[in-house]
Amino acid sequence: MRRRSVLVTRPESGLSATLADIRRLGWDAVSCPMLEIRTYAPIAVRDCVAIAITSANALASLEDWPRDQRIVAVGSSTADRARSMGFRRVEAADGDARSLAAYCRSHNLTGPSLLLACGEGYGLNLAEELNASRVSVYGATKNAMLTDAARDALLRHEVEAVVFYSGKTADAFMEALESQGLESLSGVRALCLSEAIAARLTRKDWRAVEWPDPLERLGPY
Repeated sequence: MRRRSVLVTRPESGLSATLADIRRLGWDAVSCPMLEIRTYAPIAVRDCVAIAITSANALASLEDWPRDQRIVAVGSSTADRARSMGFRRVEAADGDARSLAAYCRSHNLTGPSLLLACGEGYGLNLAEELNASRVSVYGATKNAMLTDAARDALLRHEVEAVVFYSGKTADAFMEALESQGLESLSGVRALCLSEAIAARLTRKDWRAVEWPDPLERLGPY
């Protein structure tokens, strides 16, 4: 029998939309968020040439900002979320920190006038590379356990793929898997947003480790 379940490891925001997208493709999407997000107080409005956003989780911190503020998002889905909040000057890199750094450099967006909004412990190297001002706008805590539905689907060998949208969700998933004694991923595909995320997974553990664009690689059931 063909495997039908797909585990989605990203937290909100993004989890519900990805579950819905996967179900539209005909798969059984299973919620398995591996991070808990705590949003901090909104950033006070200040002068800056642009705000670089490393995750859609950072967007809540911009609720007080004028909607003509220039926003550079890490990827297209985060850019779409910014536009849905009413921001009109939104640009997008290609989905990971490396592409965000390259985009900012190519558009002369470097130095302290560039504000980098990211999670606690995230974006440190990016801020140094761009010489940007950095502010932590949310905290992310790893979940130590898989959801019951995800664990059961793995035990029944129903899982076709696990989708990963960040390196930290990939790390947390593998740590939880080991702690719960669930070892067999030999029939499962790891579908990653970027090569950097894929590099955090051990290929021999999986049927395949693929990137980018997890949903395009998943395809219809």
